[in-house]
Amino acid sequence: MKSLALNIDDQQLQAIRERMSEANQRAHFVIFQSVERQTGKMLRLITDIDSFRAIQEQHAMDSDMVIIQDIVPISDALARWAVAENMAAQQANDESVLADLEYYTNEVLKENKQAVNPPDDDEE
Repeated sequence: MKSLALNIDDQQLQAIRERMSEANQRAHFVIFQSVERQTGKMLRLITDIDSFRAIQEQHAMDSDMVIIQDIVPISDALARWAVAENMAAQQANDESVLADLEYYTNEVLKENKQAVNPPDDDEE
């Protein structure tokens, strides 16, 4: 099955990047690292600064979260990540959509010279 986030043409990608640039003026994108206190499991994620603050507040009791890159440039990889993120929010139980999101999160991490997330241990 072809990745849906890959299935967008250059014109759509450009439109998404323009919308992201506008949103970026209000709340820029960041890469943050979350470490679960109980398990030590680490995850690097992308979001906008306002969402980061909300997530950090919600998980203050169980996870340590720090911004590891304060400004993420708007790129094709980030635009594809945004498409995958949006689709995952709508279809949270779809394995291929979640795999897409994981893939593009790692693409953005690589592009920004950050370590990628390891594959989940429970995957076969």
